Amino acid sequence: MKRPAERTLRSALSQTVRSSFFWTLVAVGAVGIAGRLWMNSQSDPAGAVRAFGVMAPLAALTLQTMTIATPMGSSVIPVVNGMLFPLALAVALNLGAGLAGGTGMYYVFRRGEREVGIQKRVSAMPAWARRFARTDLMSLVILRMLPWAGGSLATALAGVYGVPLRVHLLSVFLGSIPGSVIYALLGAGIISR
Repeated sequence: MKRPAERTLRSALSQTVRSSFFWTLVAVGAVGIAGRLWMNSQSDPAGAVRAFGVMAPLAALTLQTMTIATPMGSSVIPVVNGMLFPLALAVALNLGAGLAGGTGMYYVFRRGEREVGIQKRVSAMPAWARRFARTDLMSLVILRMLPWAGGSLATALAGVYGVPLRVHLLSVFLGSIPGSVIYALLGAGIISR
């Protein structure tokens, strides 16, 4: 006979896997990983983007937006932007991709909260973990600046807790400025690793 906790966990897992939110996350993650793998497989990433000709900025923006949706977005594309384009355009492309990817994932997590009730599951976490689930502007900006998954986590929190879109977009913009500038400068060769 199954224990009540086991039944509850199994029911929650089953509900999550059957939700369109889960399959949207899987699809977005797969597309992002495919874009990242393609970009990383190129012997000359800058040449691969340059091959798009006049459409190169749009191609770079699209590729970067695709990889932003993955928990560990690619840092190759923002650096390539700095190599190929004038510094201001490279920074603008990096920020634009951050805003586009952040907005898309914000709505994915809003939908996830409606379908799966993520907030309820977060409230079941230990108290020490719950205190990090802060949704004020400063916390979201600081969280977004953490390497790798910080941006994804900030976007997930904003979507799940229903942070107003304007606050989320401001946190994405402010939190993405340092990384956008640094990666573009690295690509331009102005600063070195």
